[in-house]
Amino acid sequence: MAEHCVLMLSRRGDREAASVASLLHRIGVPVHRLDADALEDVEATWEPGGAMTLDGHRFVPTVTWLRHFSPRAAPVAHPADGQMLYRDSWAALARQLAAVSRIVIGSGDAGQLCRLAGARALGVRVPRGVVTTDPATAAVELERGRGPGGRYVVKVLDRHFVEPEPGALSWFLPQVLERSQLSGGLGLPGGTPVVVQEYVEHDAEFRVYLVGREVLSFSVEKDHPRDVWSRPDRVRVRRVRTPDAVAGAVAALATAWDLSYGAFDFLSDRGEAVFLEVNAHGDWDWFERKAGVDVVTRAAVRTLRDLHRSAAGGSGPGPVGLLTFLGAGPAPRG
Repeated sequence: MAEHCVLMLSRRGDREAASVASLLHRIGVPVHRLDADALEDVEATWEPGGAMTLDGHRFVPTVTWLRHFSPRAAPVAHPADGQMLYRDSWAALARQLAAVSRIVIGSGDAGQLCRLAGARALGVRVPRGVVTTDPATAAVELERGRGPGGRYVVKVLDRHFVEPEPGALSWFLPQVLERSQLSGGLGLPGGTPVVVQEYVEHDAEFRVYLVGREVLSFSVEKDHPRDVWSRPDRVRVRRVRTPDAVAGAVAALATAWDLSYGAFDFLSDRGEAVFLEVNAHGDWDWFERKAGVDVVTRAAVRTLRDLHRSAAGGSGPGPVGLLTFLGAGPAPRG
């Protein structure tokens, strides 16, 4: 009989996946990893009944967590067309794992436009903005009837990095620019669609993690908006109680989008929650290390443990063993 296991798809340098997998192993929850940058020697078979075999280990995935699994990271010794086929085939397999895994986390990332429109429809405040290939002209339209907007946030429409060669990442991070800077070069190829948003003045900034049924928040304090990317040593991060307005917005968005994990970015403007974006694959190691806690790691372990046991029909370790091992019960909401 095939063993029931958690399956994590990421890449070898994923600290969060390594920590979570290690803790799950130690409490008796079996885990298999499939890393995008280590596919060259993988022998894999997927069966119509739901079982799969990786390098001779046959198992049934109970929970599959897709994190940083990008086939662009796979080194491929094939001609160009063969490389494209190889990577596209692995990407297609990852998208279709719901056919063999009972629960999949991280597969449905609708993108910024859909998320912002969805939040707005639910009554959650979002910054005014557009997607454009001409930021300077777009800013004029945003200012129409409102006067000069001052500062703007410009960010790419997809992820903030590309991987032109396996393991070599090129970053295109959000920029906070004055109105006069929008007509200059933004460090992007001309004609690239980008998101241009008004810069929202705020009294607090939060990174909020939804992990299963737990909502865990960190306050982020910095002297300049770009410090998170350019001077991370000067950024101050604290574990905090989730403000009621932010917690309500997270609950509404998570329910509407059927999320079991997400890294949310929020601002607080005089107590009003302003939704910026959600990353279905967002890391938490940096925030935990800055704040000196491990609350998200422990919540991830609890969540995967519970989902695994549910999908496996109640088999697996009981909650007492996990809570004793971790030294604490579930983190309080907020």
